Amino acid sequence: MNKPLICIVCPKGCKVTVTNQDGVYTTTGNACSRGNVYAIQETIAPKRILTSTIKINGASHQRCPVVSSAPIAKQDLFKALACLENIEVDAPVTMNTVVVQNVINSGVDILISRSMEKQQ
Repeated sequence: MNKPLICIVCPKGCKVTVTNQDGVYTTTGNACSRGNVYAIQETIAPKRILTSTIKINGASHQRCPVVSSAPIAKQDLFKALACLENIEVDAPVTMNTVVVQNVINSGVDILISRSMEKQQ
């Protein structure tokens, strides 16, 4: 099996081909070892950082941005998003505060990604 993809680790955007021969993955076309790791991970089990918003009460904005502390399996992103639907926080909030621990038993926390003051 050959899977072509474009590496997004750096701005170079190498055209990488991942080859699987008897369970051994190799890459060609990547300019660095980071591209090798990225391409194999993307082929075997793609992961993404989750970014979203949750409701915040008492702030100048109605939504507060949140981010996952580490990448989450791509197929589990919508399950993780569903966990955020009913989360509400009260202002003030501080960046990097955990709002959901171990979301969907992934070992990943959801963090506030912007400090927001209480509206005067």
